[in-house]
Amino acid sequence: MYRKIFLLLCLLSVSLIYAHGSLTKRIKEKSIEIRKQPKNPKLYFERGYLYEQHEEFNKAIKDYSKSEKLGNSEAVLYYRKAQTYYHSGHFSKALKASNKALVKDGLNVKLNKLQGEILIQLGAYQEALKYYRFFIENTVDTNPEDYIVYSSIFLGIDSSNYEKAIQILDAGLIKIGKGTFTLQLKKLKYLEASSQVNKVIEQYNYFILSAYRKEFWYYKKAKYLFENKKILDCKIAIQQAQTAIVLLPDKFKNTSGIKNLENEINKLKKELSNEN
Repeated sequence: MYRKIFLLLCLLSVSLIYAHGSLTKRIKEKSIEIRKQPKNPKLYFERGYLYEQHEEFNKAIKDYSKSEKLGNSEAVLYYRKAQTYYHSGHFSKALKASNKALVKDGLNVKLNKLQGEILIQLGAYQEALKYYRFFIENTVDTNPEDYIVYSSIFLGIDSSNYEKAIQILDAGLIKIGKGTFTLQLKKLKYLEASSQVNKVIEQYNYFILSAYRKEFWYYKKAKYLFENKKILDCKIAIQQAQTAIVLLPDKFKNTSGIKNLENEINKLKKELSNEN
């Protein structure tokens, strides 16, 4: 298995090197075109996008600005400019560019998403909500991270509004699928943060039932039960964790992960004995 992972990482590294090498070549080719047509705004925009993909953000902005100076005022130019400023951490400049793009294409879901993300970075959560809501409600192929960001906006507005944040995650689970791990995990964190003990336990039970390897989840549940003074239930969860380890194939029992888990279980058992 580790050999397969190693080979996969090697292939990924090669593909990334090839991709960057290809971009470098295309940038050189585009630069030759620009030398032949130095007043062509389209060519500067195209090279700017290549620089952006190559993560040379300052050069990308320079080319986008040159394209704009030569007469390019299309929404996509301002969108790309906003994206580049956003990825380079210049959020106020990103907002100015994004505002220009929205004037020209206000119904573009990607633009609304970007506007929302920029406003989040600027701490303007109430304003971000308008744009991000539009993105969520008008996008077919949303992903789990979209709902996590959307839920965080409500917590940015009111740090105690876990009820609404969890509703957003539940909406994502309905749309994307109940088995979406990242959404279920974020829901667990929100439930813990809002001290909904019984629902937290239900959430741990969900992970235990869903997981192929259950020993870690039994331990996590046991630790949570101990922290919330549910001593008898904690003991049961510890026994379940230990039983799950016993039932593991030998090749897993001897791994550092399981050894560390056994040490953590023994520490928890010691804390339990001190409670008695």
